[in-house]
Amino acid sequence: MSDTKPGAPANQPAPGQVMVQVDETQAKVTYANAWQMNAGQDEIICDLGVQVPRMMGNQQAISFQVGSRIVFSPNSAMRFAAALQQVIAQREQRLNQATTQNR
Repeated sequence: MSDTKPGAPANQPAPGQVMVQVDETQAKVTYANAWQMNAGQDEIICDLGVQVPRMMGNQQAISFQVGSRIVFSPNSAMRFAAALQQVIAQREQRLNQATTQNR
């Protein structure tokens, strides 16, 4: 993705960068409080879904209802993991700053 530099027109990527247009018109939102992953040689499969507690007779059980399945190439999965770590670190930093300011 391209970041615009000060003074550059907003619709022009900086030299050497590629402009990426994001089309969210067909985006589907999936809430997930559970996930499972399986890895093969050429792909990593991530099922996202919801854990729902249930009773089966007199025993409590959990049902995992898969809402979305994402299939990554190994390289895409590594980039996704790195981006997720970065977003989580930024969130933790903001939370720590807010906690420090509220003391």
